[in-house]
Amino acid sequence: MTMRFDLVDLRLFAAIAASGSLTKAAESLPIAVAAASARIRALENSLQVQLLERRSRGVELTAMGEVFLNRAIAMLRETARLRYDLEQFEAGMRGTVRLFANTNAIHEYLPALLARFLADNPRINVDMEEHTSPETVRAVDEGHADLGIIIGNVHTRALEVMPFRDDRLVAIMPLGHPLAQAPSVRFFQVLEWKYIGLRDQSSHQQFIQKTALMLGQTLQLRTQVESFETVCHMVAAGVGVCIVPASTTRRLQGTLPFAVVPLDEEWSRRELRLVARSQAALAPHVKKLFDTLAGGD
Repeated sequence: MTMRFDLVDLRLFAAIAASGSLTKAAESLPIAVAAASARIRALENSLQVQLLERRSRGVELTAMGEVFLNRAIAMLRETARLRYDLEQFEAGMRGTVRLFANTNAIHEYLPALLARFLADNPRINVDMEEHTSPETVRAVDEGHADLGIIIGNVHTRALEVMPFRDDRLVAIMPLGHPLAQAPSVRFFQVLEWKYIGLRDQSSHQQFIQKTALMLGQTLQLRTQVESFETVCHMVAAGVGVCIVPASTTRRLQGTLPFAVVPLDEEWSRRELRLVARSQAALAPHVKKLFDTLAGGD
């Protein structure tokens, strides 16, 4: 089957879906109604499916029409993003890098790195989002993100993988807490106490909750906050306990009174890795950030 359609067809179809009327959609573009009707018929013939149900008061999408609409909107969004990137090049900005990363990288490692990178490269923007590692791998592999930082045992498909940082998860608790003097603790021991968590959207929080469920337990949440730093303030105030990266404790332990105890779990070691599609295929502004994150700049 040979499919023939262009961006005008996609915009027309999306407009029909939004208005429920071929006439209104044609007027909004603008295209002659007869030409719009001919385009839709040609589109359906090309796809060999019926996309619209013609009714006396307008049109409705068929089941296949709904599927096609979702893909059409995705293609139009990518086209808009491409147009934006090209406009940024014309303006001398060089472009925007889409970076997906996990909680640990976003809170502990990327702030200083990106601050320096953006200061040194005023023509490059970075659009950073927090995602779980499987989500990040999928987004980079499918082109929805340019670069990613992942953690844990994740299948990286055919992506290029580079070491980024090594870290460990540790348990923190108030000074004087019964666990504070232990040489190490197991995760199930931490779960016996009131817990300070991050928001549910956090990839770190999702990992901790999933690991607790694998033990047949749940977190005894007292509150959920936005950052590791806020967690440490809560713990120092005696509100509860938490699992955080060792890098966080090194940064804050000198200013906040909390105890740090090693976590005796294999999964406590956290190897952060940088993932990308083939370096040879990276746009220059993306390669610039890749080199910085990989330690090559």
